[in-house]
Amino acid sequence: MCTIWRRRIATAFLNCVLMKTLKNAVRKWRRMRFFRKRDYSVTRQVSTDPAPSTSGTPAHYPRPPPELLQLEPDEGQRLREQHLRQYSFFQLRIHLKRGQNLVAMDKNGLLSGTSDPYVKFKSGGRLLHKSRIVYRDLNPVWDECFTVPVEDPFQPVQLKVFDYDWGLQDDFMGSCQLDLTALELGRTQDLVLCLRDPSKPTQDMGEIVLNVTLWPKSQEDKEQIKEITYTIHPVPFDPLVDRDGGS
Repeated sequence: MCTIWRRRIATAFLNCVLMKTLKNAVRKWRRMRFFRKRDYSVTRQVSTDPAPSTSGTPAHYPRPPPELLQLEPDEGQRLREQHLRQYSFFQLRIHLKRGQNLVAMDKNGLLSGTSDPYVKFKSGGRLLHKSRIVYRDLNPVWDECFTVPVEDPFQPVQLKVFDYDWGLQDDFMGSCQLDLTALELGRTQDLVLCLRDPSKPTQDMGEIVLNVTLWPKSQEDKEQIKEITYTIHPVPFDPLVDRDGGS
C-alpha cells in the first residue's frame, strides 16, 4: 500500500514539473515568434521622425532648425507693392476730419486743461499741408481736404500735431505716419491713426481720423501738373517746401 502511494505522489510531482517546464517552453516560443515578426527598421524610423507637420510639409522631410525658419511676407502687401511700381505718379487726397482725446498742453489746474491743436503733413522733409488751428479743444474738428502729388508711394506721410502758443515755441502733441503702400488704389478709406510721443512711449496721445484716397496717374498727367506749376510760379519754386521753418 505504501509503495502505491509513493508511486502516485512521485507521478504527480513529475507531472507538475513537466507542466511547469512545458509552460516555460511555450512562453519562450511565443516570445521568439513575436520578436521575429517585428520590423526594427520601421520602429527606428518612427522614433526618429519629427512631430507631425501642421504647415503642409510631410513629416518625414527634414525640417530646418527654428532659428532658420523665416515667415513669408504678406502676399497682399507684396501684390500691392508690385501694382504701385507700375505707375510713376500718383495723386493723394486727404480729408482731415478730426482729432480725438488729444493731450492737454495748457494746464488750467491739476485735473483739467486744454490745447490749441493743428496738424502738419510732411513727406521726405517737404510740407504737404498745415491745418488751421482749433482753439481750446481736445476733440478738434478740422474738416479740411487737400490733394498733393506723390512720386514715391513707398515714402510714408508723417503727421505731427502741435499746440499753438502765442509768441512761444509750439508744443509737440504726438505724431503718426500714413503708409501709402497699405492703401488700395482708387478706393476711399477711413483711417484712425494713433498718436505717439517717443519720449513718452506709455502715454496715450489721442487719435487722428482721416479719409484717404490714392489715385494712379499717367506720365502725361505728371507733365501737365508740372507745366501748370511752372506757369503759376515761373521762378523755381517748390510749393511743398515748409516755409514756416517748423519741425
